[in-house]
Amino acid sequence: MKTLVLDIETRPDAAACARAGADPAAGFPPFPLHEILCVSILEIVRSGWNEHTYAINTYSRLDLSERGIIEAVEEHVSDAQCVVTYNGRGFDVPVVIARAALCGLVVPAINTLAIRVTGRHEDLLDEVCFNRAAPRPPLSALCGAFNIPVKIEAHGGNVTALAEAGDLARVTRYCETDVVATYLARCMWRSTQVRGTGIEDWNRLAAWIRSDQPHLAHLLPYATPPRGGGGGACLTPAHLRNCDL
Repeated sequence: MKTLVLDIETRPDAAACARAGADPAAGFPPFPLHEILCVSILEIVRSGWNEHTYAINTYSRLDLSERGIIEAVEEHVSDAQCVVTYNGRGFDVPVVIARAALCGLVVPAINTLAIRVTGRHEDLLDEVCFNRAAPRPPLSALCGAFNIPVKIEAHGGNVTALAEAGDLARVTRYCETDVVATYLARCMWRSTQVRGTGIEDWNRLAAWIRSDQPHLAHLLPYATPPRGGGGGACLTPAHLRNCDL
């Protein structure tokens, strides 16, 4: 089974914002007013008896046009059984479809990610907030709860400034850390449903990161999983404790 974890980085499209009368300095513009800077995809292929292989690819404006990025993503997602995002239904997928339309591209595989009934697209945000019954936590909050490093080099508010400074390489690294953090957050969230997930999946991913150095040096913060079985201990004094450990 091939699972992809996808994340995009964007900046406001200045010309589109001007046409819409939107001022990017006044706040985050609506999704149709963004242009794509890069798309990162973490690929996990499970085969045999619980064997996993990993790969990470980023399609960036460093070496591709926006049209080229969308074409590469369309090809990459076409044979995946599952595509995981965090708020992908609310932002990532609509942005890619809007920019595909602007580029005159037909993207059937990407369009399937917008259709809930296909089951190909798992938006982790929808899952953790029970389809908006609970508040919508940012990825940083979910990762903080599970001791997952997140927003290591930058955060979303830095992306436009980094792009304007010509530092797209840093934007790319940031996007790749976000897809790894999203994957680990999904593993931890699902660990109460399926035995052998959570820390076990994290250990497998960590082994892959350590095996591909220095190429994956920016992912080393994820190569040391926490010990399992954490959670809050008893809060009574030690000599009065009478609880399960």
